[in-house]
Amino acid sequence: MIKVLLACRDSALFLDMIDAFQSRSVRIDPMQSGSSALTMMADGSYHLLITDEHLPDMTGKALIEKTITLNPFINCVAVSTLSHKRFHDEYEGLGVLMQLPPTPDTADVQKLLDHLDKIHLLLKK
Repeated sequence: MIKVLLACRDSALFLDMIDAFQSRSVRIDPMQSGSSALTMMADGSYHLLITDEHLPDMTGKALIEKTITLNPFINCVAVSTLSHKRFHDEYEGLGVLMQLPPTPDTADVQKLLDHLDKIHLLLKK
């Protein structure tokens, strides 16, 4: 089973995303802080991290930086209000899969799922 960790302050903003993943039999676990997310990811069982721009204890970028030191092969997605250019400049070199808006809608969710399908993340293992 594919496992996704969602690090966010308010999981209600991501209900469309959560529903879309669950409808594809993907497990998604919301965590409300970066430190909780890091603890959960320590066992290496997650395939994807989606992080909010600002968490109570760190930024999404800081969480990604810490995550890739634990597991350099994990796919990461960042929720961000930055322009496309500023986002690219800010996250360059971190291997971030894509940027999502603060409240992803159905089209954003489908784009992410399509992207994941293209990299074969959601294929049976």
